[in-house]
Amino acid sequence: MKRRTIIAAVLIAAPSLAFGHATKIGEHGGRQTDAGAFHVEVVAKDKNLDVYMHDHSAKAVNAAGFKGVAIFKDVSGKPERIPLEPAGDNKLSGVAPASLPTELEGAVQITTQTGSSIQGKFMPQAMEHDHMDGHDQ
Repeated sequence: MKRRTIIAAVLIAAPSLAFGHATKIGEHGGRQTDAGAFHVEVVAKDKNLDVYMHDHSAKAVNAAGFKGVAIFKDVSGKPERIPLEPAGDNKLSGVAPASLPTELEGAVQITTQTGSSIQGKFMPQAMEHDHMDGHDQ
C-alpha cells in the first residue's frame, strides 16, 4: 500500500517538476516570467506593448511611479527599444516603432518608485524548451 502511495505521489508531481520553469501564460493572455520580486506579463498587439505586473502571490502591483524600457525584436527581427510608462493599475505601456510579433523575444527592465531595477527576459519558446531539456549545453 505504501509503495502505491509513493508511486502515485511521484506521478502526480512529475509534470509540475518537469515544467516548473516553463513560460506561464498570464491573465491577459501574454507570456509571463519572473522579474525580481514580481511576475511580468507582456502582451503585444501591432505596435502596442503592455506589461502587467503582479507579486509572487498573483496580486496586482500598482504601477504608479514605475517606468521602464523594453527591447524586443520586431516582426522583421530588428531589435526595438520601447519606453514604458504607467498606464493604469498594474500596467506599463509603450509603442514600438514597428509592429511586434505575438511571441516576443527580448527583455523588459523596470525601475520601481523606490529606484530599484528589475528585469524579465523572454526568449523564443522553442529555445526555452531546449534549455529545459538541457540541449543548450
